[in-house]
Amino acid sequence: MTLGEKLKAYRSSKGISQEKVAELVGVSRQAVTKWENDQTTPSSDNLMALASVYGVSLDELVSEKQNTQKQDKKILHTNLTLIAIIAQVSFLNAAMQPFQFTDNPTMRIPELIIKFVPLLAASVWMAFNLRYEKNHIQYRKNVKIELLYCLTLAAAAMLGYYTELYFLGTLMLMAIALCYIFVMNPKYMNRQLVGKKKDNSAE
Repeated sequence: MTLGEKLKAYRSSKGISQEKVAELVGVSRQAVTKWENDQTTPSSDNLMALASVYGVSLDELVSEKQNTQKQDKKILHTNLTLIAIIAQVSFLNAAMQPFQFTDNPTMRIPELIIKFVPLLAASVWMAFNLRYEKNHIQYRKNVKIELLYCLTLAAAAMLGYYTELYFLGTLMLMAIALCYIFVMNPKYMNRQLVGKKKDNSAE
């Protein structure tokens, strides 16, 4: 990642415009645009000002190694979170399906274990992944949203099971999970679980 790409990424993560950065640093908006497009390089004074605006150290701003390591960790955390979400909804869908050994009571307990232990493990994994959020306020918000999400999934699964509309239940679980991944996480939970189209146009 180039310096310009890092500057743009830090600015986007803060949710501020180029105009605001220019105002805080004391330069023109065109200068910020050129920095982010790697057309020019900020002076040492401007780099220190940018680091202060973005809440990072100067070393973190200019160090390629530190930034790469941080980006790699973020990708890993994102992948682990996404896999846990997919695993949980998949195991919940399996648990919603009718029992295969209804006429054999001795097989009920093994079937319950096979159905619900993986679901419990995936749910614990999902909750464990919440620790990646370092902002305490956002963390508490994410916990509440994820709890509401799990309750909504459970309600949909129970509806599908007790009405015996298993295919409809599967569709509802898929719709809820997709909404959670593509809408709730990036919009309310500060987690971008899927890639988004890169915008190369100047702002």
